[in-house]
Amino acid sequence: MDWAKLVLDYIKVLAWPTTTMILAVYFHKPLTTILARLRKVGLPGGASLDFQEKIQEATELSETVPAFTPPPDKKKIPAIPLTEANARMISLGLQPVSSGLDLQYFRGIAESDPTLALAGLRIEIDTLARNLAVGFNIELKKNESTGALLQRLLFHSAITDTQADLARKILSLCNRAIHGQPVSQLEAQQVIDAAGTLVDYFLAWLSWGFDDHWQPSQLSPNVESHASRR
Repeated sequence: MDWAKLVLDYIKVLAWPTTTMILAVYFHKPLTTILARLRKVGLPGGASLDFQEKIQEATELSETVPAFTPPPDKKKIPAIPLTEANARMISLGLQPVSSGLDLQYFRGIAESDPTLALAGLRIEIDTLARNLAVGFNIELKKNESTGALLQRLLFHSAITDTQADLARKILSLCNRAIHGQPVSQLEAQQVIDAAGTLVDYFLAWLSWGFDDHWQPSQLSPNVESHASRR
């Protein structure tokens, strides 16, 4: 038997495993970096080798998220009031509003922050216009201004000329306040009072615009005379 040849063949068999171990020891960090990069190479169809890792990370993170509990200051968080009018709008699939169609809500805000009151009124008029569009089966367009929507409501006879004109004027006043026009408490109250007829029209529409003959149980407090508030 050729012992020299046998020993040589044995060394050849061990050569690659031994070399691999030596490379692994001496080049551990560079190889780790290269492998990490290779694992992120895109696969056909847009998938990637690290996708499952990300899923696992999300799964593990989800297990650490505590169950939902109400915040300690829950009562301080503003909420849309469940007024009779808001309940009516929700039942019709319309958007409820922050005042519950009682403009006394904005009058109260105006006592401390007239600009904030008019900003809220601006949002409310926009919401009411969109609700009217839904009720009259008028398509809502993405990024459409409230002024443009009012014009289409007028075209479809959802509102009158005077209502559209009044809404535009109130929106203009609110926009000026939002963009820096100084507004006194009295001026904010006057704008809110002027909007009262629009809100009352919408409240009336919630009654006659549908077939169930709904009626609000109380008279609207939206339109106030200046004398009554002195």
